[in-house]
Amino acid sequence: MQVRWLLSGGRAVRPAVLGLGLALAACGGGGSSSTSTGGGADTEPGNSAPVVTLANLDQAGETGVAFEYDATQNGTTFTDPDGDALSYAVSLTPANTGLDVQAGRVTGIPDRAVTVTAVITASDPSGASASDTFQIIITDNQDVVAQSGPAGLRFRVGQAVNVDLQDWEAYFTDPSGTGVTLSLDLASEVPGLTRQGTRLSGRPTIAGVYAASVSASNGIGAPAERDIHIVVVRATTTGAPDLPATAFDYVAFAEEDTPAHFRQGGNNSIQATDNTPGNNPLSNAGATLGRVLFYDTRLSANNTVSCASCHVQTFNFGEPSAVSTGFSGGQTVFNAPSLANVRFYRRGNMFWDERADSLEAQALGPIQNPVEMGNTLDNLVATVEAQTFYPPLFEAAFGDDAVTADRIARALAQFQRAMVSARSPLDPVIAGADPVDVLTPEELQGMALFQPVDEAVLARAGLDPVMSMGCNQCHETGAQIYDRPPQNIGLDPTVNGGGASGDDDFKSPSLRNISVSAPYMHDGRFETLEEVVNFYATGINDNGETSNLLRQGNNAGAPIQRFNLDEAEIAALVAFLNTLTDEAFLDEEAFSDPFAN
Repeated sequence: MQVRWLLSGGRAVRPAVLGLGLALAACGGGGSSSTSTGGGADTEPGNSAPVVTLANLDQAGETGVAFEYDATQNGTTFTDPDGDALSYAVSLTPANTGLDVQAGRVTGIPDRAVTVTAVITASDPSGASASDTFQIIITDNQDVVAQSGPAGLRFRVGQAVNVDLQDWEAYFTDPSGTGVTLSLDLASEVPGLTRQGTRLSGRPTIAGVYAASVSASNGIGAPAERDIHIVVVRATTTGAPDLPATAFDYVAFAEEDTPAHFRQGGNNSIQATDNTPGNNPLSNAGATLGRVLFYDTRLSANNTVSCASCHVQTFNFGEPSAVSTGFSGGQTVFNAPSLANVRFYRRGNMFWDERADSLEAQALGPIQNPVEMGNTLDNLVATVEAQTFYPPLFEAAFGDDAVTADRIARALAQFQRAMVSARSPLDPVIAGADPVDVLTPEELQGMALFQPVDEAVLARAGLDPVMSMGCNQCHETGAQIYDRPPQNIGLDPTVNGGGASGDDDFKSPSLRNISVSAPYMHDGRFETLEEVVNFYATGINDNGETSNLLRQGNNAGAPIQRFNLDEAEIAALVAFLNTLTDEAFLDEEAFSDPFAN
């Protein structure tokens, strides 16, 4: 007998299952009968029934993993002595296991561990037929799954480093329960750091962004891998910035060349939410000056901290730690929010608690904060004036070389408003493309959980209707910005007196590039998107001030709406959020550090 090793859904069949399939096949057709029958009275005289010429081996699959198998084996399972064209039918026992049949193919996503008996029958035009029986053995999926989490690590030149990424085991799910072994791979060495297993130690010597990956294996199923970045920032700023001879075209990037759905008007459009004031329009010279100021640690009291120290481009101009460390080692109260699409917060108020009434007012806040940068405006202006490269930049931006705190704030605001993220995988859908053509079924299911999606669209993707969580109530428009006042989202059982108005009300951030913006919430309490989704699904507290948007029917006094998502739904919602990642924005040179390492 001819025996062939088969693959299930592109996945190698487990050795134990192959051994079983081989033994059964040797007994004839995967261990079960292969029969041929005549067509009875309707059979044409002399017409021979199909025969089994290559028995199907038993197949293996895993729960939650796409399965696909052609039981005709490309038309070689059966032959017809008369050369008749054959039609095929497959029956599965038990049915309703997540598998489906069409002609001779078995496809689907198994939803439980079970052994399915499959019978494929080939019939010729006269009605004569033959059958082959085999088993599809579905086992629990033992593959390691990578969760969301930190997009990487951030160190400072000269900082003592002793970090073991074995602690990142928490960012992987191990269905086997046997525990995972982690490994760290560096695309290139980080100057000054030594890698021993998963441990990094030493003192980094050169600022830059270094690609790396963390892998986890349980020795049973497939391993999982997370790509990360190791970011090394400068300890101090010296010398002049290295600027291109022709300035970057920030106006084109952030306004003229954005996709149409960012430029179209209307009360509910992205354009309608632009908070750019009339007295500080975006200009290339102004944003260039703002870029230099943003990365200059000389703006702090001791030349150790810049705006970019806490707003790192690789991490969506956010803070990869729960809170930030200031110029003298003190720590902030809040997590530094990401800056992508900050211009599209229509209310214009900045900080988590909206204590600044504009981006211009916000720009000077951290500089004067006694924990963050510890400077005074008088000293700031004197320091900037003392650098010979600054006066020409001010003249280009504002018409003369006068350095003032107001101009510093306006330039920083222009640079931040240029940070428009508009080129994520989801943007074509926002612009009107058919989501079935753009998103995977899992991503589309996540979209339906995030916001209402027409049932006909879901049906075309083979998906059942789902109840939307209404996330788009707080993350509106294509820029994913909330347009209502800050809300209390029930983070704690009791009001702790923080936030806007002293009642735990905080603004909702943009979800652009949320996959690289961990940790989450105003205090960085959640490290993964899975934790965030779980919180909104089951963990919201009713503290008396919790937003009506989180209550049943959006009604005041109604109980908190609970969704109780299963693991697959949580994974689908996270997959959808990942479609908001704009890789081009995260790598855009116009927003990078202009100072030489």
